[in-house]
Amino acid sequence: MRVSWVSALFLAALVQLAYPQFEPERQCFCKVGEAVVPCDCGSENSIDELNNERIFEKLQKLLKKDFFRFYKVNMDKTCPFWADERQCGTSQCGIAFCDDEVPLGLRRSVAVNSAAEDVATPEECRRSQDATGSNAFDPMDRSLMESEKRRLLDMDVHDDQEDKFCEIEDDDSNEMHYVDLSKNPERYTGYKGDSALRVWKSIYQENCFKPDPKFDKNFLTNPNDFGMCLEKRVFYRLISGLHSAITISIAAYNYKPPPSGLGKFGNAAAMGTWFRNTEMFAGRFGTKWSWEGPQRLRNVYFAYLLELRALLKAAPYLQNELFYTGNEKDDLETRQAVEELLEEIRRYPDHFDESEMFTGVEAQARVLREEFRSHFVNISRIMDCVECDKCRLWGKVQTHGMGTALKILFSDLPHSHYKNEAANKFQLTRNEVVALFQSFGRYSSSIMEVDNFRKDMFPTGKRSTADL
Repeated sequence: MRVSWVSALFLAALVQLAYPQFEPERQCFCKVGEAVVPCDCGSENSIDELNNERIFEKLQKLLKKDFFRFYKVNMDKTCPFWADERQCGTSQCGIAFCDDEVPLGLRRSVAVNSAAEDVATPEECRRSQDATGSNAFDPMDRSLMESEKRRLLDMDVHDDQEDKFCEIEDDDSNEMHYVDLSKNPERYTGYKGDSALRVWKSIYQENCFKPDPKFDKNFLTNPNDFGMCLEKRVFYRLISGLHSAITISIAAYNYKPPPSGLGKFGNAAAMGTWFRNTEMFAGRFGTKWSWEGPQRLRNVYFAYLLELRALLKAAPYLQNELFYTGNEKDDLETRQAVEELLEEIRRYPDHFDESEMFTGVEAQARVLREEFRSHFVNISRIMDCVECDKCRLWGKVQTHGMGTALKILFSDLPHSHYKNEAANKFQLTRNEVVALFQSFGRYSSSIMEVDNFRKDMFPTGKRSTADL
């Protein structure tokens, strides 16, 4: 027994040296100035404590409400930057190709329309789901119940917005469809290879700001924010935080296919298993693969803080929202749940400070702000180049949510449109509110998963090298 205990400590020490994403005795993270730094998990300003003990449960409960779980999206937009190569993820697809060749009636089957002929039958919904460009073992679920369709008919639609940080379509477009996000959780889908690499390469090499005007060939494999001004550092950390949060979700809900002799990958008769891939998490956010790994983990917390600040700034606006779905009891519960969440956010003392950005010479600040905005718009458009349906869905939701947060932070914020619509230039559509809360929910879930991985890696609790 003694040998096993010593061996366990020795292995823990090796993990600490090989994957130093967590510092001994400082395994949580706090905000200091503009940066996220390691701190003791018992610290008063620990972001981990704020999220895991005060925010996470309230937020996850809220995101299950009808107002927040239905997101309207165009899943059929073609990639604006290169040839679209989406194909079905299963040989059992009812239609050979999954995008433009799907009949219009099926592609509009989940859109909410007053015309009865636009509402698909359950069998049509099933065939439409089979025909999506998604993975075989976990396809995207586009189906809606009849009661849900009726409620969505009554949901409030606001006007188009100015100062967009994302490319957003008209909510009334025939190409827009409601998706139930609760049926399509973000997790491993098998999407990888050249297509996924091309998306991230385009984001980092063509749309992120560079430390030097000269092109850096190593920026994709070792991106960093060294030598950048504050605004460019913020931009890089947001994109890195988005990428890292997705990686955490994939590691937390990873998939192991069945042995080759038991059946085809994804076959219902021989399904694989879902598991927590601690090795993947440790490798991505340690220094085994890149010296930047630990900082990428901190960038998840940075993105969390920025969206936390956006929710705080939007609080007066959100308090005037009706969160209307037509279900009076559920709408009341939603408003109360939003207020409880906002109260926890108000209590946190160390928010992101957007007032330090885009200052100095006005002309230069204006140019930099437009560069910042246009780069982010481009990244939101790149999400239409993601071939996997579910990956594309969540890429669009999360960039839309982040874009909404940036819009809030860098726009004047008067009262809600319910009070004085004619006088207000700033408004949020229902879809923007949904995207913001859902995006914040993904970062909140990532930070909770960090705690789970931390417990996996250090099951004996916090230990310093002096203890070994």
